[in-house]
Amino acid sequence: MNTIISFLVHVLLTIAVTALVVNYIRPYLRKVLVDLCGTEERAQFWTVFSNVVLVGLPGILALNYRPEAVTLEELFFEIAGRLSGTLAGFLFGLVGVGFVVSIFALFAPRPAKAEAK
Repeated sequence: MNTIISFLVHVLLTIAVTALVVNYIRPYLRKVLVDLCGTEERAQFWTVFSNVVLVGLPGILALNYRPEAVTLEELFFEIAGRLSGTLAGFLFGLVGVGFVVSIFALFAPRPAKAEAK
């Protein structure tokens, strides 16, 4: 297989997997961010920021891939190994976003709860 095609397969596979996971967690993240930020506009900004980090970080890591495999079988396992590294980058970004949201949640002002009658 051509090295350029294998490079593109790796990059596109990385972006596709991370985009699918980001689409899965987006509604949950958005609900938390609306609660923490107080307005839709602020929550929208932080949702977009999180999406860029969660797709961009693995994408940058994927661009560092240089195919060295000779056979198709070697290429398959090489791409699988590199994909695990880029997905580790995704998890690193996800933990980073989760850490920032958690810290913000600890210090965000909360409205006083109405007393139960």
